Amino acid sequence: VRSAELTCDRAALLVAQDRSVVMSMLMKLAGGCKSLDGQLNVDAFLEQARAYEEASNTPVGWYISNAESRQLSHPLPVMRAREIDQWSRSP
Repeated sequence: VRSAELTCDRAALLVAQDRSVVMSMLMKLAGGCKSLDGQLNVDAFLEQARAYEEASNTPVGWYISNAESRQLSHPLPVMRAREIDQWSRSP
């Protein structure tokens, strides 16, 4: 299941040709609603993804991240955004 979401996100990026569009969709999945559309900040969302990844690199952070993600059927939207960001920047 996890690979399917990342593949779909990559397909969305290929269709939209705009990383911001895919990020905006992932932000809305994370809990943003249409009324907040003008207040969503893609850069802040990516910064949150980077901070989450950095925190996960510590022993305690790894344990918490692993315990949290084991219970999920889908990757967290913020982590999907990080993956799309990395993939969009790859050669």
